[in-house]
Amino acid sequence: MTKHKVFSKKAKTNLTHLYLNDKNMTKINNIYPTKNILVLYLHNNQLSKIEKLSAFTHLTHLYLQWNNLRKIENLDSLKNLKQLYLGYNKITRLENLGNLKKLEQLHIERQQLDGAVKFEFDPECLCALANHLKVLNIKKLKLANIDALEPLWKLEILLASENNFKSTDDITPVISALYSLRVLDLQGCSAQRDVHYREKVTAAAGHKLLLLDGKMISQSTRNFIKNFQTVKLEKQRRASEKPKTADTSTNSKSSIESVSERSTGTGGFVDPFSAVLPHKFPGNSLFQVSTRRPACTRVLRKPVKSPLLTKTMSANFCDEIAFRSNELHPATTVVMLQGKEIKAGTPVFKDKLRAHRKIQSLPTIDH
Repeated sequence: MTKHKVFSKKAKTNLTHLYLNDKNMTKINNIYPTKNILVLYLHNNQLSKIEKLSAFTHLTHLYLQWNNLRKIENLDSLKNLKQLYLGYNKITRLENLGNLKKLEQLHIERQQLDGAVKFEFDPECLCALANHLKVLNIKKLKLANIDALEPLWKLEILLASENNFKSTDDITPVISALYSLRVLDLQGCSAQRDVHYREKVTAAAGHKLLLLDGKMISQSTRNFIKNFQTVKLEKQRRASEKPKTADTSTNSKSSIESVSERSTGTGGFVDPFSAVLPHKFPGNSLFQVSTRRPACTRVLRKPVKSPLLTKTMSANFCDEIAFRSNELHPATTVVMLQGKEIKAGTPVFKDKLRAHRKIQSLPTIDH
């Protein structure tokens, strides 16, 4: 008997895991605390309140899922707690966890709430958990956004599937602030239907994200994101340069108008060439002016020798003076071809030129 008692006493002192799950317990009582108990299983019971756990100061794991809990309370004394499981209860607010300085994993998924009740996050509680929380499970909480999770800069695993995220815009701003995020689960959300969903989320999370929705992020996806970002930056740069070019064009237009007004002193239509060019062109000059396009100047430095060029000039060009007076007189323009005057309005044909050359090349016949 004595040996048996000694053995049972040693077993009690060496106990590290205490299993009280599936016992239909309505209250937490009659638990003898010891320093060696590190893991306490209280899941799948009928507990409605967290109480009488202040003596378990060395507890590292606490399982309270599948109960009727409505509030997180009476856990401040668990200074060594690392993992807390509160899923499948009726909790409406994440709070009263600021004193748990070693908490690394928090599972509060699938709270059985009514349709009108929404789950909330206490900002002070999240700020207190920011320096040590690494795993957060918020599956199926009917969340529309995760803006409250922005302070959790040390978070490595975020399980947020089956929520009400309608687009990637509800996720990406916060994900970009989670610098240490490596695993992200958003399965069952409407945001997955967006175009380039994986690329947008991966770009927001940065290079540290390794697993998205249970799939590894490939190198081709990262290359696509890199090219997409470079193209986006190039478009933004071009868009920022467009207003500058528009301003310069308007300034140049206004400068031309001011020059024309100063030269004539009238507010009507003024030829800009009369204000800019100091000299006048003769009537038979080969100055290019087209009525279909804006006025521009082309001064030929060498004399015209090609018949084809002469043909095009005679057919399409007109005199500068006629353009200034808004009256076109192509007949006044004279073009010299082999010592003969040819009117600008009459086209020059290749057959006539060939025949004329043949006649000149024939030898003379003396009678």
